[in-house]
Amino acid sequence: MIKRVSLVWKRRGLSDHEFRRIWLGEHVDYAKRLPGLRGYNIDFVTDGSGEGPSGIATLYFDSKQALDAAFSVPLIKENLMRTRKDFAESVQVMIVDEVVVVVPQIPEVQP
Repeated sequence: MIKRVSLVWKRRGLSDHEFRRIWLGEHVDYAKRLPGLRGYNIDFVTDGSGEGPSGIATLYFDSKQALDAAFSVPLIKENLMRTRKDFAESVQVMIVDEVVVVVPQIPEVQP
């Protein structure tokens, strides 16, 4: 498994609400079409440095080759870049190796 992590800085002039709404709209629809995508998470920063990113996107693929193939589909890549401009001022992309130290425990919801 390989992870592609994107640090995303909100486009100037957008409220936090607009930033989330726009990112979670058409852009996410195209990202979900990436062939071989195994997982996709977006973390919105709620408390942090004013200079840090406003959001963090994590995409999971089986391999670097699968990731590269997914982002080589012209129509998807073009639409991701086009829609990203609507909400992002700047984006820093990294490929990372994850080391899970503690598996997240999700509490059960009582009926």
